Amino acid sequence: MTGSAGTDVRSSARALKALFYVAGTVATVAGLDTVIRGVRSVPRQRPGNPSIESELRFYAAFYTAYGLAVLGVAPRADRDTSAVRALSGALFVAGLARAGGWIAAGRPHPLQRFLLGIELVAPPLIVAWQARLA
Repeated sequence: MTGSAGTDVRSSARALKALFYVAGTVATVAGLDTVIRGVRSVPRQRPGNPSIESELRFYAAFYTAYGLAVLGVAPRADRDTSAVRALSGALFVAGLARAGGWIAAGRPHPLQRFLLGIELVAPPLIVAWQARLA
């Protein structure tokens, strides 16, 4: 592509890839932090009971793997529709699960509410953005 439209598309593709690199890094680091520190990685929490620590650290390993998968897709995020949709869908479902926690146990820390917003809003926007590029 040449001209302004081609430049805009290339710029948008680079921005999407950059978003995937940042998001993948954040997810990987946050997951590893929780694998290592357990419930203490959650704001205002003290060490939990052994079952909660075990379960949280187990799920954190999967969050780490999710981050690594996002990083693996980052170089081709502008054209790998299936991978972008799968990763976006997983993030959206995780947001729904977080919302279920709010319903079941009450309002979480502001950080978790902020993350919930990202998890429910970003995936459809990313899917739409990538669809325009692919």
